[in-house]
Amino acid sequence: MNPVEITTGKSFKGLAAYLLHDAGRAATAERVGWAQSFNLDDADPDLAWRLMASTAMSADQLKEAAGIKKGRAAKNTAYHFSLNFNPKDEPSEEMQRAAVTSALKAFGLEKYQALAVAHRDTAHRHIHVMVNLIDPETGLSAASKQPDGKAAVLSNMQKKMSKWAGQFERDHGLVVTEGRLENANKRAQGEQVDATRKPRNVYEQELTETTDRRDDFKKRQQADKARDLTAENRQMHEQHDGEWASLKASYRAEKDAIFQDHKQHSKLQLDEMKDANTRKWQALFMRQRSEKQDFDRGEKSAIGRIWHAAAVMRDRALDGDLLGGFVAAFSAEERAAIVQRKHDMEAKKFATQIRKGFAERIADLNEELADKNTQARHRFMVACDELKRDQAEAKDAMKERWRGYSAGRREALSKGRGRVVQQGQGRGLERGRGLEPN
Repeated sequence: MNPVEITTGKSFKGLAAYLLHDAGRAATAERVGWAQSFNLDDADPDLAWRLMASTAMSADQLKEAAGIKKGRAAKNTAYHFSLNFNPKDEPSEEMQRAAVTSALKAFGLEKYQALAVAHRDTAHRHIHVMVNLIDPETGLSAASKQPDGKAAVLSNMQKKMSKWAGQFERDHGLVVTEGRLENANKRAQGEQVDATRKPRNVYEQELTETTDRRDDFKKRQQADKARDLTAENRQMHEQHDGEWASLKASYRAEKDAIFQDHKQHSKLQLDEMKDANTRKWQALFMRQRSEKQDFDRGEKSAIGRIWHAAAVMRDRALDGDLLGGFVAAFSAEERAAIVQRKHDMEAKKFATQIRKGFAERIADLNEELADKNTQARHRFMVACDELKRDQAEAKDAMKERWRGYSAGRREALSKGRGRVVQQGQGRGLERGRGLEPN
């Protein structure tokens, strides 16, 4: 286990974008294994960094609410460190999460807002942790000296990290990091230890420099293999992204085709209903016009008017108005109105039937559309499951190749280191070192 202080900056958004996505590709997140927020009510990662930024910007208000003088505002509030397991360790996700919780407590940061993100893009398991240095209760910064005179929470962080890592390794049976153990022994003897993290380019340069050309050649060989594997890994992820994009595009195209077919079929069905109803309306109007003509002819004869008057009286009698019916029977307008009311009721009833018919047909068409969309969704989900399974197998195969590479690299370089030691001992003997006196 190797905890590393990386940086303390201002931008929660920028750091979150790096932690939650693949390097250089903000749209993908293949390297993210899991993410967990702390002291943020289990907020999801995207909400977590926003809440952390909001808390940091509210530092003065928090101080005021806690009865603390504002003082100088903290500039850098986004603290970033990582927990790096030895490549030989295979920690479970549960152990990784436990490591973050334990580390935050050991570093004095257990009450601060934090976001942990596990990455799986290297041969060793590692977790990045972003901490909001502003205390959510007091508004004070963990990087500043506390009002009660105590040192800043972040003071002596290298010592805290080393002590915690050693204890965590022992408690969980992990590989002990010899370099850190050596530094701990030096500290115990009162020696000053420089645990500052080296710049990446310096570290890589020192890593490749040896006194043995054959060892350098092996390192270059292993570096070439790593580059090839990295390129293949990137190509695999790009292929996977393309497969997902293609599958989703195919699903969208199928849904669009289903909708367009539904739209065309519905229009055809409803147009046919409109044509049929138009013919029915025409027949109704023709019949009603014929009835009106018969009425007008009947009004010209006495017997016809008598029949019409009787119809008026019968209609009024149904409404309980016998006297009104008798009076209306002698009115030409009332006799004509009885015919018009009959025609209006017929038209209203027919219109209601038409609306009901359209509503039922549209409901049937929409149900057919829903069934087709459900079937398409089922096919899409089956295809998603198959693609996930295929890609998971490809990723497992790639992980196995990385494990094989790591094992081969350790074996190759360990042989080289053994040879260098033997050569050094040989040269020492040639110069007389290590010989017993006569």
